[in-house]
Amino acid sequence: MRLNEIATQFNDRMDFYCVYIQEAHPDDGWQVQHNLDDDIILNTPNTIEERADIAEVCALRLNMAMPMLLDDMTDQADKLYNALPERLYVIDGQGIVRFKTVAGSRGFEPEAWADAIADLVGPPD
Repeated sequence: MRLNEIATQFNDRMDFYCVYIQEAHPDDGWQVQHNLDDDIILNTPNTIEERADIAEVCALRLNMAMPMLLDDMTDQADKLYNALPERLYVIDGQGIVRFKTVAGSRGFEPEAWADAIADLVGPPD
């Protein structure tokens, strides 16, 4: 996964995390054909434990190397960062958002994210 490669290039100068938010396309909600084709059929979790189980499957399935954090059941991180369904951020050491991609799959641009990281901390090793 390209995100893992980018994180590896900069991990000596920056911390990387993936935040698992609410399920974008649950089977008991707005399901999409792509998920059905890939056998990703999950219901909306009702407890933090159920959300953690789904996040673990997601991390394993995507082979995520960076730590995965879990949004709470009120979806606080999702609401604060407008993350649904996916979004990349660069947040500096003072907690200031320095870069964010457009929300949604069309805005998922790892190369732009890598460029923003390099602008903040210098080029990759």
